[in-house]
Amino acid sequence: MAAIVLNWNGFDDTCAAIESLFEQTWPGLTIHVVDNASANDEAGRLAARYGARIRLHRHAGNLGFAEGHNVVLRELLAAEPAPDYIALLNNDAVARADWVEQLVAVADRDPSIGACASLMCFADRPEVVENAGIVMLRSGEAIPRGRGRAAGAFTVEQDVLGACGGAVLYRAAALRQIGLFRGEFFLNFEDVDLSLRLIATGWRCRFAPRAIVRHGLNRSIAKVRDEAFAIRSIRNMDFAWLINMPWPVVVGALPWLFAAWVLAPIGCLCVGQWSYARLIVRGHLRTMRERADLLAARRELRPRRRASAWALFWRHGSTVAAYARFLRDVVVLRRRQALR
Repeated sequence: MAAIVLNWNGFDDTCAAIESLFEQTWPGLTIHVVDNASANDEAGRLAARYGARIRLHRHAGNLGFAEGHNVVLRELLAAEPAPDYIALLNNDAVARADWVEQLVAVADRDPSIGACASLMCFADRPEVVENAGIVMLRSGEAIPRGRGRAAGAFTVEQDVLGACGGAVLYRAAALRQIGLFRGEFFLNFEDVDLSLRLIATGWRCRFAPRAIVRHGLNRSIAKVRDEAFAIRSIRNMDFAWLINMPWPVVVGALPWLFAAWVLAPIGCLCVGQWSYARLIVRGHLRTMRERADLLAARRELRPRRRASAWALFWRHGSTVAAYARFLRDVVVLRRRQALR
């Protein structure tokens, strides 16, 4: 069993995440720490602090979340013997001592489970959910399941459409079959794409309510959040959904896609959110410019599709309810939290 923590200029946070993995009740956990060319010799400091207690991987440049993890995932999947499961923990997250044990207990119940989502709570408000998996809207957008609700409301194990890569367990056999994160995503929604690819090819994604972590949301992303990040995030979100959903789902969702791509920026303009409208338009335009890559990825996935289009369509969340919350939070209260 292996766990991976990725560090990029977050030494103190990374140390807290590593320490929480040292405390895991799961025996024989191998801890891999990836450094994405952090400044101030953070990789050297991690090596000096933990030595042989961790396996340190140093990248020569910042490969992002996607390829930063992929390098180690490829190594683990090719190892003899390879681990049955691989857990990912964000460096700004701290896992409860039985986190890995709870994830494995859920995954072991059914070999068709390819990924397990954790119950991620806010670090400063551990009684409040940051996410309990991912919800997909029929507009092709991904939102955190349960964000802002009481953690006590999420005690039931169930299938979800996605798992947040900040605290997730992947079955090695599933990754071998479907592949890893798309490296070109770099950062943001690569976990959504991988989750949807799992489900499209017949695997299940299961929410493990007792696998609990405390998450300092966006402490790493905040360092790179700018206009280019927002545009790429919209493009990545579009790609994740449009690549993995069968054509009947895409066609059935056209009214909601129209709302997201056309009506949403018009609505933002009407209430004075000019910059946000521009970001939405530029993000979707980038998707259109890269449509050849999108269609090629769809063709590559087509022979492996197993999921029922009808079942996938009805498992999506309510776009109307999500947009109502968006209007309240972003437009009325001026909280710019729509892009995670």
